[in-house]
Amino acid sequence: MTAHPSPDLSRAPRRAPAGRRPKAGRGNRVNAAIAGGLAVLALATCAAAAHRPTLDTAQATAVAADLRALYERIQGSPAQRSAALVIAHVAREEPVRECMKSSGFRYTLAPFADPLADSPRLLLPTEVSAVVDPGAADALKLVPQAVAEEPEAAVERPKDPSYKRLSAAKRRLYDDTALMCEPPIEGQTEVSTPEVSGDLDAEFLDMLRRIGADVEVASRMEFYSSCMAKLGYPVHTVGELYAAVSAKFRDDEGTPLRPESSLMPHATAYQQDAVKADTTCRTPAWAGAMSLAQAELAAFTEDHADQLAELDAAWTALEARAAEARAKLA
Repeated sequence: MTAHPSPDLSRAPRRAPAGRRPKAGRGNRVNAAIAGGLAVLALATCAAAAHRPTLDTAQATAVAADLRALYERIQGSPAQRSAALVIAHVAREEPVRECMKSSGFRYTLAPFADPLADSPRLLLPTEVSAVVDPGAADALKLVPQAVAEEPEAAVERPKDPSYKRLSAAKRRLYDDTALMCEPPIEGQTEVSTPEVSGDLDAEFLDMLRRIGADVEVASRMEFYSSCMAKLGYPVHTVGELYAAVSAKFRDDEGTPLRPESSLMPHATAYQQDAVKADTTCRTPAWAGAMSLAQAELAAFTEDHADQLAELDAAWTALEARAAEARAKLA
């Protein structure tokens, strides 16, 4: 049976004098209720888990790391996905250059702005990450940045150095021609990733859904909402918790809070407590999911060994093409 962490019960009330009944604080009642819930949950799922290995926190964390590593191998690392993006970028820019050339103008390819430059890794899909990936906590920690993020301003196309030598009339013609040469959105080159990636991705997500639908894992996730409610968060899923935390970083009109706002300390405290509560309440389901995922991962890797090898080669080839594309932007 998987061992579950118990809430901190160190702040026990002092012993009351003889003849007087101690007055329990709300925090102690909540902790006791959660501890009791975890105990009942453990008994209810013990039989179902009897055939599975018991994983401690370190082992479950290792399985979670393997799970994310496999997903990144299938979807591509941030660097590999950036490679696909830069190839598509150059493929869109080169026809513009040829179009401008046919009108007698020189054209410099627009620089590539990498949207994944600050992404250390990919998170698992939101539909399953609450069950199998502690990355859900990462998402909660990034709420302030996500809310404060302003929409990107339209990037103005760079002008070729020869533009400065053009007359006012020629510059207007250059600008009009650049607009005319801009390919329509529906006709732009799509980002292309290895075809086998899509096939493996579908099967990988099916595997995750099986884990989430497992009787033991599902029963532990049912405990999540009651546990979170006792800690002051009336939510049923991590998605609802994310929305509740996000709302704290906006004012009544939906505008993101400014750093100097008097509401910011309260929002930050709410977010930090939400991360702790989520970890406490989701750990039983996550640990159970990792126990099941351990065998599922081994089977998936073995069953798809040839496809994974093909995919590795495809990503390597794509990165080589990206190097050639970047050279054209230099």
